[in-house]
Amino acid sequence: MKRFRIFTLVAAAVVFLSASCQDEPPHRPSVPQKTEEDDDPTGGIKDYQLVTKDGTLLRTSCADPSLVYWKGEFYLTMTGASNLALVHDEDLSKLTTSAHATSSNLIYQSGADKNVTDIWGAGTTINGTWSPELHYFSETDCPGHAGWYIVFGLRKENSANDSSEIRPVVIKSLGSSPAGPWGHPVTGVRNVSQRLLDAEGNPFSQWAVGMSFLRIPTGEHKGIYALWVDEVGRGEGLGKFYQRLRIARMKTPWQIDSEAATITQPTQDWEKKGASSKLPQVVEGVTAIYGKNGEVFLAYCGSGYWSDYGLGQLTLKKVWDDYADPLKTDSWIKYEDNPIFTSRFSDDLRGAGHAFFFEDAKGNRLMCYHSYTYVNGTKSSSRNAYVEPFEIDYSVKSATAPQGLIKFGIMKNGRTAPVTSSFQYYKAVK
Repeated sequence: MKRFRIFTLVAAAVVFLSASCQDEPPHRPSVPQKTEEDDDPTGGIKDYQLVTKDGTLLRTSCADPSLVYWKGEFYLTMTGASNLALVHDEDLSKLTTSAHATSSNLIYQSGADKNVTDIWGAGTTINGTWSPELHYFSETDCPGHAGWYIVFGLRKENSANDSSEIRPVVIKSLGSSPAGPWGHPVTGVRNVSQRLLDAEGNPFSQWAVGMSFLRIPTGEHKGIYALWVDEVGRGEGLGKFYQRLRIARMKTPWQIDSEAATITQPTQDWEKKGASSKLPQVVEGVTAIYGKNGEVFLAYCGSGYWSDYGLGQLTLKKVWDDYADPLKTDSWIKYEDNPIFTSRFSDDLRGAGHAFFFEDAKGNRLMCYHSYTYVNGTKSSSRNAYVEPFEIDYSVKSATAPQGLIKFGIMKNGRTAPVTSSFQYYKAVK
């Protein structure tokens, strides 16, 4: 089985992206824990190089990062305990806790969101704003609803602390950029979220988290699709409690327009690591990646983050010159040699995953992900965000990777190879 080590990223220069009505961001388009703000850029580790040796540190105490580049600035949001923060800077290296503290960059506070009471009743406390993702929808995508959106999960606090009650919600930037302010996508009221709705217009009433979006660019199935993870068999014991990757066509950024279908569930041994009678077999954190010739891939997380967490690859089949129906399970091919990315054998990191893929202004293809540091045999208690280059190797094809293979790190002669140079951050040139 092929596994890819996490390698240090070399220079990724960023240049100005010209402003026009066509300046939409690249559409590139997880059970996380609570995070705590840490203004120490070293994450409390005395030797800073220990943190960056096997990855490029972006921000400490940062779980489930979602990072986009838009008109000269980088915007980063992440999972919170009860609120959401969003930081932005023209210099990627300054998206740190010391330069942009979480507490002074809040865009959403669950305690002031009346939607929380509407969902669960008065007195409800949220102890997880999970897996937020930044996405842009154009007027063509969603007529009448163009703009920047963040979709995330609200985790209700309960005595069992078992993450059994999570509901997906959406907020929209009330301004023209991801800087916000943020609020309800219909009423425009600040700090109020909109629940995700099913095809009948009813709020999601079941467990759902880690929502993302997929675009089919052409053909019979052209459109935008929602991706998320749900669960089956909670409380039924080992092997019966598992997660599924789900998909449905979208009507608006907060409502689906079809029945939900299953893309995949745990079938490979690595996806089942860490499961117990109380912990599920895990597939989650699914994100779309697009190839140069229109290929559609999904990168997803498998295994528990407390175990051999990593990324797997799925490929959407082609039927002649068209795409297979993404709402059918057999339209998706799972790579047999997953995981394609893991920190299992890293000297310095553990639990690397929850990838978010993006491009900078120069078109460099990058992945932002989180991981725990691992120093002297001890895993840290909170996660940091890292940046890693990736590419699609179209020369490596097989029955389970028919259109190419997603690879990470610096490529030399078609193979991943470690490098010793430090990652250099550049400001966006205006």
